[in-house]
Amino acid sequence: MLSDSSPSAGIAAALLFAASLCWLALWPVQAPMPAVAPSTAPALQFSAARAVADLEALTRAPRPIASAANGQARAYLLARLRALGFEAQVQRALVQKNYVDYNANYEATMGVVHNVLVRVPGTAPDRLRRPSLLLAAHLDSEPASLGASGAAPMAALLETLRALRAGDPLENDVLVLFADGECVGSLGMQAFAEQHPWAREVGLALRFDGGGSGGPLRLYNTFKANRAAIDGWLRAAPGIAGSSLMQEVHQLAPRPLRIGALDRLGVPLLQFAHTGRPFGHDPALDTAQRFERATLQQMGDTMLRLTRAFGSVRIDPQPATGQVYFSLPFAGTVHYDGALVWPLARLACLLLAGAACVAMQRAQVRYPALLQALFVLPAIAVVLGMGAWQLWQRMPGLHRVWHPTAPDAALPYLAAVCALCTAFFVLALRQLGRRTGTAACMLAGLACLVVVLLLASWLAPGASHLFAWPLLAALAAFIALHVQPVAVRPAARLALMLAGVLPAFVLVLPALRDSFTVLSPQRMNVPIALLALLLGVSALLLMHARRYLARTLLLAGLGGLALAGSAGTVDEPVALRANGLVYYKDMPSWDAYWLHPAGALDPWERTLFAKLKEPYVFLNVFGWDSPPLWYAWAPRDGLQFPFVRILRNGQAPQRHADFTLVSQNRAPQVRLKVIGARVTHATVNGRVLLDSEAKTLAIVLYGMEDDLLHFRIDVVGDPIYAVRIEEVLPGLPERLLPARPQVALVPFSGQSIAADTLWFY
Repeated sequence: MLSDSSPSAGIAAALLFAASLCWLALWPVQAPMPAVAPSTAPALQFSAARAVADLEALTRAPRPIASAANGQARAYLLARLRALGFEAQVQRALVQKNYVDYNANYEATMGVVHNVLVRVPGTAPDRLRRPSLLLAAHLDSEPASLGASGAAPMAALLETLRALRAGDPLENDVLVLFADGECVGSLGMQAFAEQHPWAREVGLALRFDGGGSGGPLRLYNTFKANRAAIDGWLRAAPGIAGSSLMQEVHQLAPRPLRIGALDRLGVPLLQFAHTGRPFGHDPALDTAQRFERATLQQMGDTMLRLTRAFGSVRIDPQPATGQVYFSLPFAGTVHYDGALVWPLARLACLLLAGAACVAMQRAQVRYPALLQALFVLPAIAVVLGMGAWQLWQRMPGLHRVWHPTAPDAALPYLAAVCALCTAFFVLALRQLGRRTGTAACMLAGLACLVVVLLLASWLAPGASHLFAWPLLAALAAFIALHVQPVAVRPAARLALMLAGVLPAFVLVLPALRDSFTVLSPQRMNVPIALLALLLGVSALLLMHARRYLARTLLLAGLGGLALAGSAGTVDEPVALRANGLVYYKDMPSWDAYWLHPAGALDPWERTLFAKLKEPYVFLNVFGWDSPPLWYAWAPRDGLQFPFVRILRNGQAPQRHADFTLVSQNRAPQVRLKVIGARVTHATVNGRVLLDSEAKTLAIVLYGMEDDLLHFRIDVVGDPIYAVRIEEVLPGLPERLLPARPQVALVPFSGQSIAADTLWFY
């Protein structure tokens, strides 16, 4: 039995060992950021100083799809590629993408994209039969952002192509894709994957993205990666860290980066991205001046090494079930095939069954005690999570430690919360152990974690290693401790317990820290869930902890919160800000308005909306369901109304709307929404947008310019319904605005919208 306590010296040694493990696990595995190579660097070398000129040129204005600035950025790319000696081509394609949620709400997106493509021919005699390497970045940006994080991969690709041109030719063909329409649903990459003949040649795709203004480059995500792809990454860029767990965590972030439509290629795909110095809720921070040059240097170095590595060996295009990969201190990156996820989960289940048999035979564990512990332990974990959330909600003084541009500044807050949660867990564990027995309490905790492992193996296989290896070690230690409990000496027992918790400390602690910095304190559920995993496995040790441990942790946690509450605020000067104004011209009311979302106004905006004391729901135009807005009347000569002709208003039982639309404003974006009817079929110019019943239907079109668009929308029954049409243009009719003081605004931010509503009776 384990009822006798280990000597105090042994427990102290164990705690010292655990502290050493914490330090070891949290030791950074990322290589230091490289020095920025000057513009006079050798031609074969990547130079961020040379690439930054392209970065600044590409970020003079936002580049949303179908906008004039998007066309100018594309023209700049083509000119630079010609200057480098490459023959680029532009793929103009019409592409469609539908989205439906669980409530049968449909959104049909269709757009004309302009992808820029380059081929770097290889020298292998059989290169036309070899799979090619694809390097991909995206051209467009959000409407109110200069998009430096997205332009940095483009600038790095241009400099990489220059360096490749200066060196020896590679054996394989290298394809380079600057995709359009990424910010509206990965339309450009979808057009390449579905319509371009080069897509059938790709054997491996490397995608580069940015989710911040700096920070180290990481392997952010993988898709169908095989062993050859992972091994190639580790050989060519060993200093670039990555974790299959973090790719799962990043998908929970407010603005996650996606693989996009390149998954339609069906080949291994590696996505590299940097997410340091994030923008929070202010896309105006995404500027070339703020972007870290060391990040650009590291991105370019990595591109060049990966391209030379994969371009010089035969690429294995065979897709796999994916790879599980993670870093270990002083051991580098460990990876294995995703097909092993379920065998490891089944092995954990077998060990749990063996542990249960041993505990009932050797430790006299009974079903009632085990069931009681199985109910109480998950409840403790839920209470810890709710407590951490309420602590954040109820103590606004703690919020000053958090700023999205400096998430590391809040790590002391995380340490304080973890200390408090651990103290309460130790106290609850001791009380539960007195009622159910030590073995029952341990076994119940491990059983709960096995259930979590099964869920992770199903829903998030990239995170399965975080549960599998700590559980296997803890279950093996539990069995060893209970097979011959009398014969095991205290020192050997302590060594077994330490061996059982070692993988948890090494794997979970870095994941806890990294998930916190990605998800911020507002999403404390994930870090606290990881802490619960660590505590559950560490119950092998914590069940024997003395009272002073809980007291020490409690005092440390309270002291840490006090220090966090007294910390100064983290702030950053903002050089630019996005224009929040909207010019809205509405056909039904035959008037135009200035609109602004609810929130604080600057002094000039306050004079524009001087007739309002607070935002109001604008019933005349948007109805009761609209959010409160600042609004004021505006001149009507800023835009043309949508040019619409109703061709037919079909009657039941074949009720439908048949109309044409021409954008006299040549709007880059046109939105339509059906109001008051369930749609069964919808087409534009004969192209099917919807062919099943939808609760609601929204249609978004990009790049249609002044084309004649013929819509037919069939609905259920014989309702009175409407089709709302909005033409959206970037920027504002500045000539209609009163003089504004000099203020640094993102160029062409703000929106101009021309709207009409068609009623069908």
